[in-house]
Amino acid sequence: MKKFLSYILNPEHLVWPGEPNIEITQCTKIDETSPCNTFLSRLPNHCGTHYDAPWHFNPNGPRITELPIEYFWFENVAVLDVPKGPDEGIFPEDLMPYADRIAKADLLLLKTGQTMLRKEQPEVYQQHGSYLSPEVCEYLVSNFPDLRTIGFDFLSIGSPANDLSPKSHQTLLGCYNGKFITGIEDMDLGPLYETDKKLKRVVVAPLRIVQLDSSQVSVIAEFED
Repeated sequence: MKKFLSYILNPEHLVWPGEPNIEITQCTKIDETSPCNTFLSRLPNHCGTHYDAPWHFNPNGPRITELPIEYFWFENVAVLDVPKGPDEGIFPEDLMPYADRIAKADLLLLKTGQTMLRKEQPEVYQQHGSYLSPEVCEYLVSNFPDLRTIGFDFLSIGSPANDLSPKSHQTLLGCYNGKFITGIEDMDLGPLYETDKKLKRVVVAPLRIVQLDSSQVSVIAEFED
């Protein structure tokens, strides 16, 4: 069984407050004047399900096109239930009970339950979602050398509701000790609530656009039979 863990890109979906959203313009339409449909998409690279590469906050870190393919192909996935409500951060004590599982993982997925919040209370999801605290980012980069990427079901590594976002991004993306863990923001983890089957692998397909720090991704999960 295979499922997407990423949202369809949609101009009606929410972005970080103040950031631009997707704009779609139809250039040609199948009619008596044109044999085909074509479109122009204006796509800011931090909207929808997207992948934060280190250069997003780390001036010495790799861009999205500079990461090796191992950062997009995962066969040791740890899925953790970490229930959180609006404005609630994730701290080291939330993850310490699962240290043995995280140590074996190359991808860590955090289920806070906010996939439903995105559908039912989108403005709360946008303005008051969960976040990774600077402390948990430091905990992850300092203790798990095999962990390459973390993904989660809230809007961003940081939250618009506090001023911790820069420090959390900088810590996770390698500004302080050289070790970085990339992040997949605004994931659709709904399929993980619909089955108890174990994840076999996760493939992350980025838009590989020159000069960009980060980009949108399609995330495909394969479950064991």
